[in-house]
Order: sequence, then structure tokens, then C-alpha cells
Amino acid sequence: MSVMAKSRATLAIRGTTNLDPAAVLGLIKSSTDAVKGGGSSLLTSGISNLGAKVHLERESETKLWLSINSGKRLLELCTFTAEVTEDSGRTRLRVGGLDSYKTSQSKFFVVVPAGPKAIHGLDIYKRYLDAVASAIRSSDPQASLTVAQAPS
Repeated sequence: MSVMAKSRATLAIRGTTNLDPAAVLGLIKSSTDAVKGGGSSLLTSGISNLGAKVHLERESETKLWLSINSGKRLLELCTFTAEVTEDSGRTRLRVGGLDSYKTSQSKFFVVVPAGPKAIHGLDIYKRYLDAVASAIRSSDPQASLTVAQAPS
């Protein structure tokens, strides 16, 4: 049985680090330039991901609002947030868990579903989470980070 789109949309980074909260937000922001495009194959990532990029939409002292848009920002593929808090001298962070997303599903004879729903932008979203985790781990090798779906 395949994993439902709603469950795949809970994929996020959760963890703690010794870095200052502002430094963590800086690493999350700078990672937006680390990933672009539709991935290694247009066949697996989809035409709507062509030229897709992560954009910072809004920010506060402890939270970032991000989106993934197609090339030229014509289509918003998905949105998510990043949040940091200080807790007993350590910084807790959560990046992701899609707040909104678009799906598509291939069908036989126009009506019979031929597989699980695809989340537009999921490929670039996964690569972005990997880039954020890598940036944080390179700045703090002692960081405890998990990139996983939320438990159901």
C-alpha cells in the first residue's frame, strides 16, 4: 500500500542544535539558494517543477514562511514554515511539514486512479530539507536532527 499524500506532506526536519536561534534561521534562509529546478529527471519530478525554487515569503524573529514556486513564480506549488525556539541553552527547530500543496494523479481511462497522488514540488522540497540539515550539521556537528514524516 502506498503512503497517502497527506502523510507525505508531514515530512520535516525536527531537532536541536547548540547554534544561536538567529544563526539557525540564517542557515535556513541561505539554503533557499542551494536547490533549484526539477531534480535529476524531468520524468520523475514533473513538468510543474521545472525551474522551481524555494522562496522566503515572510519572516519574524523565530519563524520563516517559505514557498516553492515554479519558474518565474507563476504557480505556487507548496508552502511551509520554519520555526526555532530556545530551550535550556539549546535551539529547537522544525523546518517543514507542508501547510499547503497541490497534487495530481495519473488515471486509466480518465477515471480509474493509476497510482498515488503526486505532490507538486515534493522533490525540490526534499532536496531543500537535505540542504538545511547539511548546513546545520556542518556548522554544529553535535546537532541532533531528524528528517522524517510525523508519526501517525
